[in-house]
Amino acid sequence: MQVILRDAQHSLRKYCDSMTTATHHAHGEPSFTSRLNEVALAYQQTLAGDPANPRALAGMSLVALASGQAGAAVEMASAAARASPRMVTAWVTLGQALKAARQVEKAEEAYATAITLDGMNPLARLGRGELRLQSNRPEDAIIDLELALRRNPALVAAHLGLGNAHAVLGRDHQALQHYQTALSLQSRLPEAEFAAGFVLARMGRVAEAEKRFRRALVERPDFAAAWMSLGSLLREQGRDAHAEAALLRAVELRPDMIAGWLNLALFARDQHRPTEAEQHLRKALALNPAQVETLIALCQFHSGQNDLPAAWKWLREALELDPKQPETANMQGILLHSEGHYHEAVAAFERAEALGHRAAASNRGNSWLDAGRMDQALCAHEKAVELDPDHPGARYNLSLTQLRLGDWERGWPGYEARWRFREVHRVPRIFPKPRWRGEPLDGRRILLHAEQGLGDTIQFCRYATLVAARGGLPILEVQAPVARLMRSLAAAGSGHVQIVARGGLLPEFDLECPLMSLPAVFETTLETVPWPQTIGNFSKNSSISHALRVGIAWAGNPRYRADWQRSMDLNALLPLLRMPGVDWISLQKGPAAEQLKTLPDDVLLRDGSSHEKDLAETAALVASLDLVITTDTCVAHLAGAMGKPVWILLPHLADWRWMQETEFTPWYPTARLLRQTSPGDWAALVDRASCELSAFLTGHTVGTLRAA
Repeated sequence: MQVILRDAQHSLRKYCDSMTTATHHAHGEPSFTSRLNEVALAYQQTLAGDPANPRALAGMSLVALASGQAGAAVEMASAAARASPRMVTAWVTLGQALKAARQVEKAEEAYATAITLDGMNPLARLGRGELRLQSNRPEDAIIDLELALRRNPALVAAHLGLGNAHAVLGRDHQALQHYQTALSLQSRLPEAEFAAGFVLARMGRVAEAEKRFRRALVERPDFAAAWMSLGSLLREQGRDAHAEAALLRAVELRPDMIAGWLNLALFARDQHRPTEAEQHLRKALALNPAQVETLIALCQFHSGQNDLPAAWKWLREALELDPKQPETANMQGILLHSEGHYHEAVAAFERAEALGHRAAASNRGNSWLDAGRMDQALCAHEKAVELDPDHPGARYNLSLTQLRLGDWERGWPGYEARWRFREVHRVPRIFPKPRWRGEPLDGRRILLHAEQGLGDTIQFCRYATLVAARGGLPILEVQAPVARLMRSLAAAGSGHVQIVARGGLLPEFDLECPLMSLPAVFETTLETVPWPQTIGNFSKNSSISHALRVGIAWAGNPRYRADWQRSMDLNALLPLLRMPGVDWISLQKGPAAEQLKTLPDDVLLRDGSSHEKDLAETAALVASLDLVITTDTCVAHLAGAMGKPVWILLPHLADWRWMQETEFTPWYPTARLLRQTSPGDWAALVDRASCELSAFLTGHTVGTLRAA
């Protein structure tokens, strides 16, 4: 986003530089070039009679500036200042010319001379303010730009500059106010529309941002930065075809725009086209091998490909070029976190925060979480939201920590930030009917729709009964593998809840609400968790056995980003599976079920459900078991919802829904939570489960277990 903002600043500065001579070409008016020639001819005639005329020299400098001849502009403006040392306009023009020639220190000296002659000259203050903003001194720039507006409140360029300075400082609301003021003074101003779109996008007001970008493009169809920002916005909304077209248009208009290639690389990465993504990154690198943003983007790309050595290579290059760049410190923290060096990651994120990185505090909170330091994690996430209240990722991470620590009063409302956080919902579903937020239902039909995994659907379907009790007619839309299971719910059997499978035709409805938003609607606390709905009576014939029948599952959905933490390899369970007196039945589904073929000959684990596509079949098998032992999978939710004794083997940092330290959960009264004592230590946890199971066998008869 910093690259995009720099392009915005460039566009705004370009407009400000030419404000004293340039006018937008409109249909039916003389072209800019023809008018410039007329002005130049008039100044030439003056200079023919008076070669040292300071006003004509300053005017010719501006003509040279508008023509892109910075060197000539400096010569003319210098001559004007020599001819009339106390002429403020000459020094302002010299400052503009030197700025265009990238002679920054001399430009600031010229503006300072103009300000010495007239401390409130608006163009001198404007020019120096822009220069200071360009030099990454936004606070100093604000002082000059505000003084410019005291003399001339209608100076459009000063409002644009102030908006840009506040945007650099992360003050999006103030920035937007200045952009809107600029537009009220000059309505057809694509630079202001573009800049307003940029901050609106950062504030999460994506629909308004899109309108602003499109307005900018109506006024300036060749506005490459606006095409790029529009494409980036559409990419984040999952509108892939339109996003790619906009990004390609941006680099077509400006093949030298590094940010355009970086955004195309992000798009290709999202589309799982890594070769293409790397090609775009290489194009950006070729344009400027010393641009830190490109090196960081390469680091991020290789980190996403789990190629940490390559990621570190690019990061080291970035650090050598600019060790004080906030994103380099932030990426250093991310790579250290990926390697499990959580305390070192925290230190890196702290450096990034000190340098002004907006997301580093939230990242620091996640490292504290993995380090097992919950209080520090909460403080870090709270600070992240304080620093950037509009950032959905910061709010989402804070809510998960609050839920994990039992602060559900604040956690559930904060969890709604997931709808703006593309890491959770890249393409949120949009319905034509309003969201239900707890108001009286009065017999209206309400669509309750599943949004995440199968386990989430099983866990939160219990709220359908509460919705019916509020006077609504719930339509519960669920994933196909759990549709038959949901139809066995008592509320469905009684006709209080209608079950539909996702992908089919939806019946008419008046309101909608995601299943996982219902705890917030009902203001659920630890004491008011609804009892699981009764799942119907499934039965499955099994052979008579005097052994304890135990179902087992060891891996969740591999597409879940944190699956590597919650799932284990089947071989890690061998000490448990070798325990005598147990009839082991596998409840594992998906690719991990193939591991059954690798078991040694002395271990008997019967495949009970790897070929089942419907969780109702799995439920029938679970009904015949005495106990279920599983990692954090949909099987854990299924067994818990059926009231079956279930032991859930959890990683050191488990999912937020299982909270911290406690061995019990209000969601499933028959569940026990067995946790790793250190990250990744499944062996110790399996040893504990073996001891627990041995005691379980010793203290109970099979008949007693089944009666329970």
